[in-house]
Amino acid sequence: MSRRLLTALLLALALVLVGAAVGLLLVDDRPWWSAVAGGGVGALVAGPPAFVLGRRTTRLTGGAHAQAVSGLPLVAHVPPPGSDAADARRADEAFRMLRAALVPAPGPDDAPGLVVVVTSAAPGEGKTTVAAGLARALARAGRPVVAVETDLRRPALSGALGVPGNPARGLTAAIVGGVPVADLLIEVEAGLRLLPAGELPPNAPELLGSPDAARVLRELSASGVDVVLDTAPLLPVADTRELLAHPIGRRTVLVSRPGVSDSDELRAAVALLPDGSGAVLAVSGRAHAPRSYDAYLRDGARV
Repeated sequence: MSRRLLTALLLALALVLVGAAVGLLLVDDRPWWSAVAGGGVGALVAGPPAFVLGRRTTRLTGGAHAQAVSGLPLVAHVPPPGSDAADARRADEAFRMLRAALVPAPGPDDAPGLVVVVTSAAPGEGKTTVAAGLARALARAGRPVVAVETDLRRPALSGALGVPGNPARGLTAAIVGGVPVADLLIEVEAGLRLLPAGELPPNAPELLGSPDAARVLRELSASGVDVVLDTAPLLPVADTRELLAHPIGRRTVLVSRPGVSDSDELRAAVALLPDGSGAVLAVSGRAHAPRSYDAYLRDGARV
């Protein structure tokens, strides 16, 4: 039993006992009924906070908690998108840290060709923000990148990269129609292009698990660019599981948001990752980055 659940139960018991005692003190002639009534009032008062505490027992409390639950190396604390220079500085540094964890050490044969799958256990954990930021960080390091909108149910990568509207042609045209990928790419910034989702299919898992999808991924990875795939969450749908079954060299970034993410769901998502996925963990949310990061990045801070 977790400490938080035990606290909830003890709180409920204490309030029931206090209610019973108050009932006995206030009603001298009917002690048995007064105790029951007081205990009932105590249970009603204790119920809501005990329920809230009990419900929160499986919520991740921070990066260290997410790392302990997942068993994956925690490589970056990614803040949510902000509006001022400090927010931008924190985000840029987080994505540099993620890039450094994924890109192999330079060598005589070093070249782009990295394939990164960015996913999460459930919706709303920040995976699209992480995919967009990582793609930009790779491009700004001089590595040509194609970011692929592989979430064929609720595509959001185009918006995260600042591409207006929902492009009509994209990944699905390459898979189903055999359209060359080069004809579907959209320039985002220097070194970074987007392959949007295109027309959304009724059979996303079958499409992503098909030999034609494997062909498109091979075409991308063989074109001398880094490939960042923003995928659907692992638990609600089968789409990303089908995609991960393709035998392409890749790394996987599993994104989790403490305070929102569920620890049981995170464990279940890790269990779905295939062997050799090269998975790392990134956590999102402003409140969960160590405060020392901000202190070091602040202008004029001592080193």
